[in-house]
Amino acid sequence: MKHLAERLRDSLMPQHMEVAPSPHFYCQNVFEADFFDAIRSAMPNSEHYGSMAERTANPRAKSRRVQPLSVDKLDHLPAQQREFWVEMAKFFRSDEFTVIALSAYSPFLAGHRPDVLSHTQFDIRFELLRDTTSYGIGPHSDHPNKVMTLLFYLSAGEVTESLGTSFYEPKQSGFECPSGRHYPVEAFRRLKTYPYAPNTALSFLRTNSSFHGVETITDHQVERNILRWMLWKR
Repeated sequence: MKHLAERLRDSLMPQHMEVAPSPHFYCQNVFEADFFDAIRSAMPNSEHYGSMAERTANPRAKSRRVQPLSVDKLDHLPAQQREFWVEMAKFFRSDEFTVIALSAYSPFLAGHRPDVLSHTQFDIRFELLRDTTSYGIGPHSDHPNKVMTLLFYLSAGEVTESLGTSFYEPKQSGFECPSGRHYPVEAFRRLKTYPYAPNTALSFLRTNSSFHGVETITDHQVERNILRWMLWKR
């Protein structure tokens, strides 16, 4: 995974960081093209994914499936897929990758997340997500113990804005949310949607104003495949 580390150290260091509603960036050509194809080829069939419904109060979570990517949760996969994801899990759960993922936010932690600077114990959640028709999630800032999220979009080739992640600002001036609860979209203005496109990634720092969500998927026979990496305070 040495070459992967070198590639991500470069591709996940943006030239420009957006700061509204919270520090975030979107980047293209994240992986080498051949490696991106390998990721897509190793994606399990839907039957191997589990339900997301028990992990969230979001009523639309029944249209989201999840495959946790940790060494102890891959035994049910075919051998070739299992070998690929075991190596991926080892790398993306390493201290080396955590440093790579956080590096872009170094200039912003003191002003936006000073608690992270003095914290020493972290957990990583790394998983494959598969969203289908009817999935959606309203604006929310995320749980206060979450530090950051990194979404790798695994689109098969299409560029679809409606399947991307949106950022919002509250219509109530100065409103922030320390709890991470979900809100109706009518209470917010959509600032921008980053399209679901091949070999792209969206990263954002969790703050009390990092309102983001996914507009409800109305298209039929679509899949929104994502490789999600999250850093949490333990």
